Amino acid sequence: MLVTTPILLSLLLRTLGVGLSVYLLYRERDRRFVFLVVLLSLMALRQALTLFDVGQAVREAPAFLVTVLVVGLVFYLVQYVRQENETKAQLRAMNRELQASRNRLRAAMNASPEYIFLLDDSARYREVLSGEDRITVHPPDDIVDSAVEEVLPEETAAAVREAVERTAETGETQRTEYPMARDDGVEWYAARTACVRYPEQEERHVLLTARDVTERKERERKLRRFRRAIETAGHAIYITDDSGTITYVNPAFEEITGYASEDAIGRTPEFLDSGQMPEDYFAELWATVQSGEVWEDEILNERRDGSLYYAQQTVAPVTDSGTVREFVAIQTDITPLKERERQLNVLSRVLRHNLRNEMNVILGKAQAIQESADGDLAADAAQIERVGGRLLNLAETYREILDLIETSGARHRIQLLDRLRTEVREFREVHPEADLDVEFDCPDDVAVVAIPGVERAVCELLENAAVHSDRESPRVSLSVEATGTHVRIRVADTGPGIPPTEWKVLTGEHEIDPLSHGTGLGLWLVHWLITSAGGRLSFEENDPRGSVVTIQLQRASDADGGSDG
Repeated sequence: MLVTTPILLSLLLRTLGVGLSVYLLYRERDRRFVFLVVLLSLMALRQALTLFDVGQAVREAPAFLVTVLVVGLVFYLVQYVRQENETKAQLRAMNRELQASRNRLRAAMNASPEYIFLLDDSARYREVLSGEDRITVHPPDDIVDSAVEEVLPEETAAAVREAVERTAETGETQRTEYPMARDDGVEWYAARTACVRYPEQEERHVLLTARDVTERKERERKLRRFRRAIETAGHAIYITDDSGTITYVNPAFEEITGYASEDAIGRTPEFLDSGQMPEDYFAELWATVQSGEVWEDEILNERRDGSLYYAQQTVAPVTDSGTVREFVAIQTDITPLKERERQLNVLSRVLRHNLRNEMNVILGKAQAIQESADGDLAADAAQIERVGGRLLNLAETYREILDLIETSGARHRIQLLDRLRTEVREFREVHPEADLDVEFDCPDDVAVVAIPGVERAVCELLENAAVHSDRESPRVSLSVEATGTHVRIRVADTGPGIPPTEWKVLTGEHEIDPLSHGTGLGLWLVHWLITSAGGRLSFEENDPRGSVVTIQLQRASDADGGSDG
């Protein structure tokens, strides 16, 4: 037997290969190393048989088995390469999907209105994930590696640190809101935290999102203020859903109606029905508000104790995208006003009938005495007639004021100059001794937005100037001028003038007190006519004597409707 060094070296290497394969099989627990152990063992066995010069047939047996194993290895490698290619294809697809997910996540972060930061468990910024282009207080590069105390105000930083540390410790999501001072005010942010865990790592990071909620906080502030206003309002306010079921009443509602909130909520307003309203009242109300319009009218309701009260009621729909969602009703208790109205009606009837009839009797007797007597008795009768006439005029003016209060209608377009010309003509017929100067510095078709009868104010001013003049021939001027938006009517006289104490009461500069004695109700009629027409009344002294009264009315435009002539 010839033993050569190459044969021994080959046997040694194969034996080492078997040992290494056995070691790898033990360490990696991979069954593929079994195949390698068997293959190397067979090759080492054949080499040993060759070394000991065993018969040819015996030596070829291991070689045959090696060949079989090699063929099997080839088939395995083919399958392995195929599986490897499939795995690589799957990995490439997964990588593409992962990249697409990363791109979508990045796009979502870029489009997010929130600021998104990554912090470590010690509340230090590690990364700005979103909103870096909107950060103005600190550049993003300055934020990274900074503690929250270096970026946020002290109080805000303390709240954020507490939320971050709690999330890092427990993994629970935390929420907090904090203000940030800016040059133009204060901004509010709502922050939320989430724990970020890493596989096989103990280190935890915290994701912090911050959304600007300044507008929401402002809305909440306004809602709180609005609620306080409703709660403290002196008017009864209640809110219903779209079916008319009450969902809220304010304290004034409880006080006026006598029903507590728990007695009213969940019911419809029908429990307030006094049974004295017209049958079609509520049908018209419901149809109006359901169509999206506002309803406003008087109503007679019944309190819990059975007593009645009058209310000026406004019901308005609350819409959302054109759909009625709720109704808000506001009731003003006008029971005392209605009582005063009844008292005025009684007084009006007295002035219209009783006083007039009695004064006519007195005036008739005074005239009869003048005709049948002479001397002091006739003079006294004449004075009685003059005073009685003034009383009748005063009663007539008071009646006109009551009519104005009761019947003043809506404002609309009124042709002014034709009405004033009529008043001027009647004034000259009644007071031929007066020197009246008229000047119209405006188009002949000028119109104003006012109530019917507004020209009666000019008539009263002209009458006042003539009656109270201390001259035989009173001098009065009437002028009208128009601007783009207003029409001014100016009445001036040279008489003793209107006492300042009287016109200051009319303009609101002085309050009426027991010592205030006006010359009559005429100027009050003028005042109420003009204010009801939406105009303005002013007084000044004339030079060298007398008074100037100026009326300013809104000039009508083409959009103010047709003229009443």
